[in-house]
Amino acid sequence: MTSNEQQNLVHAPRAVPPRVGSSVRAVDDVAGLSAVFEDGVNVVALSRKVGVTILDEAQVALARPSFRLLTSIAPSEGPAALGDQMACLPQLAAEIHFWTEVLAELTGCELVGVRLARLEAAMCPRFHVDKVTVRVVSTFAGSGTEYIPEEEVDRRWLGHAALGANDEVSGLLRPGARIRQAEAGDLVFLKGEAWPENAGRGAVHRSPWASSTRPRLVMTLDPLESINHDREASRGPRSRR
Repeated sequence: MTSNEQQNLVHAPRAVPPRVGSSVRAVDDVAGLSAVFEDGVNVVALSRKVGVTILDEAQVALARPSFRLLTSIAPSEGPAALGDQMACLPQLAAEIHFWTEVLAELTGCELVGVRLARLEAAMCPRFHVDKVTVRVVSTFAGSGTEYIPEEEVDRRWLGHAALGANDEVSGLLRPGARIRQAEAGDLVFLKGEAWPENAGRGAVHRSPWASSTRPRLVMTLDPLESINHDREASRGPRSRR
């Protein structure tokens, strides 16, 4: 970084101080996903193993160079709502549909935006935040999403404030920070800037590297209606089928 860039960086806006305690919650069952409603938590990561049949169908989708599903569904309509494109991938369709049901139950929404896409490059290679309430990300093939706990981030160097400097050297990472990465199959709930009272504290994350020879198959889900603000944190979605 040049001396001029360093001088410009010191004029970046003051960071919101991190809250005490980790903003990342690791859970091992679906009921634990209700942790997303806890104050100070902005990432909930569910570690899980995906069935062989689903992984096989993910490879079928991955073999199609232009594979991309972009739609919105009412989870109550069932897996068929995902459309003809998923008709030959019934287990993968059922898996995606299940998570739309979970998201709908958690947030109270009746409509969920669904994207399933083959990616040959990082869509968002720099650490950033999303201006959404919450986004669910899961990688069925390839490398998983990368994220950083709130307490390990100095937001003064987030996005354009870094003036193009690499995330690892821009000052974004506090001393001792460690970048986390989801495994294939994991579910990551990323609380966004539009979550009630979460402005300035959206989950900091980025897409991992990908290429034409090492593509990814990634699912993202977005609630398209209101968040269930008053939901009790102790209540969780129904158990995995």
